[in-house]
Amino acid sequence: MEDDFGYEGRRRIRVPLLERLRALPMVASAVFTAALILLILTTVNRPATWNDALPWEDEPSAAPVAAPINADAPVAQSPVPRTPAARPATTASASAAPSAGGSTPAPAGSPSPAPPPPRTARYEAESAGRSQARTANDHNGYSGSGFVDYDNASGGYLQWSVPGGSGTATLRLRFANASCCHRAMDISVNGSTVLRDVRFDAMRTWDDWSTVTVTVTLTAGTNTVRATATSGEGGPNIDYLEVVQ
Repeated sequence: MEDDFGYEGRRRIRVPLLERLRALPMVASAVFTAALILLILTTVNRPATWNDALPWEDEPSAAPVAAPINADAPVAQSPVPRTPAARPATTASASAAPSAGGSTPAPAGSPSPAPPPPRTARYEAESAGRSQARTANDHNGYSGSGFVDYDNASGGYLQWSVPGGSGTATLRLRFANASCCHRAMDISVNGSTVLRDVRFDAMRTWDDWSTVTVTVTLTAGTNTVRATATSGEGGPNIDYLEVVQ
């Protein structure tokens, strides 16, 4: 250190640069120590919050604060989960495991064709065999060349030869009956009575026609269908027989 006297006569002390640099670590250490003490005091005096909980402590976290909703902001679209497309069902033959013998399963057959629609065949009454009955055309509304009028006696009948297949069939008898009461008939197929006293109700006039429907069983080939009057007034007027099978 050198003494230096200025023009004012006062003594000034000059500190060399090297001695100044030596004082810097002491100053930095003092500043660091003061900051560390301040940090410790602040941490000790600060109240504990949920965020200070240790990771292994089962403490609930603070509830998130909802951000204010901006009405003008576009709504974020959440992605729609994609559903995997359904795989086509495999046929039983394709999914079946090979047999013990190692043979390849047979390919699936083609789908069965739809059954044909029922066939309707009409048989006019005036073309049928008959007993105690006559052909007439003195009333209106019939089909063909006329209709059949039963005699007023029990036992008269109409008989048709009906080709068909084996199985059930629907018979439709179109009739007119303007007498005081209903009239009844037995229905037989191939000589066996299958329905007894089938009722044919009375109507307003003989020009009014209605239909009675019954179900019978036919055999393959030609079948004999007979409608026999069972009342003393005979049977009703019959226009035709329809067979649906």
